[in-house]
Amino acid sequence: MDWKSTAVISGAGILATWFFSMPPTPAPARVATPAVRMPQVSTSQIDIEKEAARLQVHRVEEPRYTEPSRNPFRFNARREPTRATVGVAPAPPPVVLPPPPPRITLDGVAADTMDSQSQRTAILHTDAGVVLAKEGDEVVGYRVQKIAADAVELVKIDDGSVLRLGLR
Repeated sequence: MDWKSTAVISGAGILATWFFSMPPTPAPARVATPAVRMPQVSTSQIDIEKEAARLQVHRVEEPRYTEPSRNPFRFNARREPTRATVGVAPAPPPVVLPPPPPRITLDGVAADTMDSQSQRTAILHTDAGVVLAKEGDEVVGYRVQKIAADAVELVKIDDGSVLRLGLR
């Protein structure tokens, strides 16, 4: 597009805007209908005491406070509606499940050679973070029993069950 066509299109747009933004032509005058006049009441004819008594009879009750159904500052807290419980057995208490066992994974095995003896250290990843453990150490309720080149045997201190972890 060259500068001439740009100028023509811009000019046409400005001209169209000017034509469509003009106020509409005035509509033909309508026939005027005579206005109905209301009789004026003088203030001396109004009985103020009578009007005040009429307003006193119609009293507006003040709204009573009710607890809102939700609290915008607490999430997931729902208020149960109050119902008359006649002959309804109470709900059983919720079942409390034991906490899940800690997650332990074997991330690696490090081997150090001291005086021609190989001493291995297990690199364990637990919920608390990374733990370096040797044979006989305690880690989140388990005792490290044996560390092999690619696996670790853990014995649970409470019941003596064996957990074997291998490298991924």
